[in-house]
Amino acid sequence: MLYIQLQKALYGRLPVALLFWKLLSETLQEWGFTLNPYDKCVANKNLQGNQYTIIWHLDNLKISHKKKEVVEDKLKKLNNKFCQESPLTTCRGKVLEYLGMKIYYRQQGKVKFTMYNYIKKMLEEKILLRVTR
Repeated sequence: MLYIQLQKALYGRLPVALLFWKLLSETLQEWGFTLNPYDKCVANKNLQGNQYTIIWHLDNLKISHKKKEVVEDKLKKLNNKFCQESPLTTCRGKVLEYLGMKIYYRQQGKVKFTMYNYIKKMLEEKILLRVTR
């Protein structure tokens, strides 16, 4: 039998997700954000007269604010705090992919969510499972 002691939490384990949530939520609160009382993975702040929201699932964050430079500044702070070994991977634009969803911001004042590719993949996997049984 081999025993080892890790210097960092092992990614993918439930306690790791809890540790990251605690660290991220405490950091955001230190930066002036308030956690949503109904969903503790949503943090809000009013900045420069506009809603500033960060939502997350495990280590996948979605950051939104009306002004691009506000988001860019927070990305730099997040990189400095959490990404000593490798930088954050980011997506920007009118069409984003987040947790299996495609989010479209193409039309002013409207947002559209789809999950066509995710559903297609699920159906294909279910068909493969049925064929292999």
